[in-house]
Amino acid sequence: MKSENIVQDRQPQPQEEEEIMQQEEEEEQRFHVLAVDDSVIDRKLLEKLLKASSYQVTCVESGEKALEYLGLLHHSSPASSSSQHHHQGSSWKDVPVVVMSSENVPSRISMCLEGGAEEFMLKPLQLSDLHKIQAHLLKSLPHS
Repeated sequence: MKSENIVQDRQPQPQEEEEIMQQEEEEEQRFHVLAVDDSVIDRKLLEKLLKASSYQVTCVESGEKALEYLGLLHHSSPASSSSQHHHQGSSWKDVPVVVMSSENVPSRISMCLEGGAEEFMLKPLQLSDLHKIQAHLLKSLPHS
C-alpha cells in the first residue's frame, strides 16, 4: 500500500473565528502598563500585582529602556527599531505617568507632579493602590 501525505489547508470554522476575535478584543481591552524600576524585586512585585489585576505588563529596568521601548530613543539596535514599529504614530502626551518611590521626599513628589506625573505612590505598592492607577488609565481613554 502506498501511503500519501495529505495536507489540508483547513479554514477556521465560524465558531473558531468568533473565539479568536473575542480573544483579540479582550487583549485590546486590557490596559498595557509599562513598568519601569531599577530594582528587580520591585519590578517583579509590580508585575505580579498588575497581572493579578488583569493588566498586560511590560517591565524594563531603566528610563532609557522605557524610552527605547516607546520608540522615543533612537539607537541603531534591532530592539529599538522593532519597538518603534510597535508604537509608531502613538500620541505619548496622553499616556498617564504614575511615579512610585520608596523615598517620601516632599520636594521630589512635587517635582514629579509638576513635571506631569498623574500620581506619586510610595513603595511598597499594595494591591489596593492599583485602583488609583486604573482611575488614571480610564481618564486617558478616548471619549466616544
